[in-house]
Amino acid sequence: MPAMPVTTPISVSTERIGTIAVVHLFGELDLATVEQVEQAVTAAAEDVSALILDLEGLSFLASTGLSLLARWSQRAEEESFGLRIVAARRQALRPLQITGLDSVLTIDATVDEALVALPRRAG
Repeated sequence: MPAMPVTTPISVSTERIGTIAVVHLFGELDLATVEQVEQAVTAAAEDVSALILDLEGLSFLASTGLSLLARWSQRAEEESFGLRIVAARRQALRPLQITGLDSVLTIDATVDEALVALPRRAG
């Protein structure tokens, strides 16, 4: 019997809207996938005025994913770029609420809401 191909339980897509990067996550953000997500977010954050992390496609958000969000919140503050988190579905929003990260992070219900709330910079 042939071995089943290993599929990554997360996929990441990034789009640029002017100087804003939007990173869309789909699947599970946990210990097995956090490094892949970290690399994608780091690449997306190059030369941006703001970063939007769209968690709406997540089916699972583990503590390692929450730690990643907390680190990026700190980095955004240190490097003076905007950071907004899109999380309206329970799978992403509930872990943020339980840990209190919802009081630290700026959370929007949709990517469009996050985009409207960010200041525009020429670029």
